[in-house]
Parts: sequence; structure tokens; C-alpha cells
Amino acid sequence: MDFDSRYQDEKNGPLKKDLRDRLRRFRSLFTLAEIGDTLKFSGPFVSQLLNEKNPARVDSKHIERIVRAIEEGEVKHAKKLGLNKPQHQIGSPTPAYDEKQTLDYHLAAIDALGWKITGLQRKD
Repeated sequence: MDFDSRYQDEKNGPLKKDLRDRLRRFRSLFTLAEIGDTLKFSGPFVSQLLNEKNPARVDSKHIERIVRAIEEGEVKHAKKLGLNKPQHQIGSPTPAYDEKQTLDYHLAAIDALGWKITGLQRKD
């Protein structure tokens, strides 16, 4: 992904405040290390990304991965994060046809709505 002004003020610059705020919401649920694992960054670097006064700069090639991870987390943990409807800004607005046909996709969608399905167990 090339530079996108929705997520950064400048190419290879810090994340915009609204994207940092979306990422900061996960601090109530996860440690910096867990957030970092999801973003494929270290926990201390995530701390620097979230720094208010002097946030760390991010190479623009990582923005798509960061935004996708945030969006997936918002969908998966929408209720815990207090979100009515998660934001979707990157990629296609709807999943690919093959992805829609998976049980995991449907279970995640049901979970995002706050419903639970009991009695299903994954075969290992």
C-alpha cells in the first residue's frame, strides 16, 4: 500500500490520531505484547506507536496490515470494546465468496452480534 492520508500525516510518518485511538481501545483487553503479536511488532514499539507527544513513525508499507488487524479485532471484540458497528475502511467491504462459506466466518459474525452458539466443537 502506498501512502494513504487517512492513516498517516506523511509517508512513513506516525499514525493519525484517530487510528491510534482505535488501536488504544484494545489496551483494556490486551497487553502491549499481545497487541504487538497481532500487528507483528514488538510490545515496546506498540507503546511508542501510541505515544501522544511523540508517536513512532511507521513505514507506509505496514499500514494495510495494521488497519486490517484493527478492523478484524473490532469485529471480533466489538461488544467488549463497546462498538455498535465496527469501522471498515480498507480492502473490499464484503468478504470473498469462499470466505463467506466457512463456519468460522459465520460463527465470528454471530459472536460479533453478541450471540453464542453452544454445542459445536471443532474436530482436531
